[in-house]
Amino acid sequence: MTLTSFILFLIILSIILFLVKKWANGPLNKVKKDLKGKLIILTGASDGIGYETAKDLLNSNAKVIFACRNKKKTEEKINELSENLKKNAIFIQLDLSSFKSVENFVNEIKSKYPKIDILINNAGIGEMDLKKTEDGYIDTYQVNYLSTVLLTLLLLEHFNPNESKIVSVSSMGYKFSKLTYNDSKYLKDSDLMHELYSKIRGRRNIYFDSKLLLNYFIQYLGDLSEKKYPYLKVVCLHPGAILTNIIKLKNLFQKILFSVFSCIFYFLSKDRIHGAQTTLFLAYSDNKVLVNGGYYSNLKFEKYTPKGKDEKLRKEMVNETLNILKSKYKELDYLPLCE
Repeated sequence: MTLTSFILFLIILSIILFLVKKWANGPLNKVKKDLKGKLIILTGASDGIGYETAKDLLNSNAKVIFACRNKKKTEEKINELSENLKKNAIFIQLDLSSFKSVENFVNEIKSKYPKIDILINNAGIGEMDLKKTEDGYIDTYQVNYLSTVLLTLLLLEHFNPNESKIVSVSSMGYKFSKLTYNDSKYLKDSDLMHELYSKIRGRRNIYFDSKLLLNYFIQYLGDLSEKKYPYLKVVCLHPGAILTNIIKLKNLFQKILFSVFSCIFYFLSKDRIHGAQTTLFLAYSDNKVLVNGGYYSNLKFEKYTPKGKDEKLRKEMVNETLNILKSKYKELDYLPLCE
């Protein structure tokens, strides 16, 4: 190959990769509004698409609670903001791997703020190991689902009665969940759950399962809000395939493999700004245009798969979740079970 041919090849390859990346990034949100006077709680706001979401909302004059685990890291990220944005960015510690931390966070919110306008459940993890939390649950299950549900339910009566919304970041990974009937026994028994996900052969993916569970909960809340909270819209979304710090790698082999994979995946995934766009679209959109309990991707409503809308499985999983949390928090007794 001559030098001229090689240069031409590199130019063509660069153009192709640029177009592939542009396609992978998807659309930018064009729905905007002034959010002055609005209070938004954003979990996982110190990194990845959470931080990009926070910056955009702050630029629209919202007051944003950075609900994050790591105080030092979060305050450093807030200090990177301009002085104009920094004044409306507030750190309140929240560790979703701890029920006690969720309780403390909720109590602080209720003591300081009379109402919430938007709750964005953005935080999530994809641990490769099955580490247990202080409450005895697998961390991916508790962070992505159980504590997120608890946080939402403990705040449910504290939303703005004029108009408010709950936006939860899910994943298309829910489509690969292997949850099935009678699996609710794993939700209430942490040892059984750990045994299930520790199996080498036919190993099930707790991340995928946690996202299906979250989608079921969002549908339950959507139905509930129609009856009891007409001012509240509840939605979830797939942000797109994004290279973020959600995956925690534990050994050298995983890190090397992921580094090689990342070089290829970069061009087939969204960057962090584009990954935040569906969250922003839902945060800015008027409630009247949103589908309660709906699932969104690339700024559009998308129908659930048959499993994603399986009413029998949803009833089993949601009711077991409610029973688990009601046994720990009597203030949730008023919540109805799925019929």
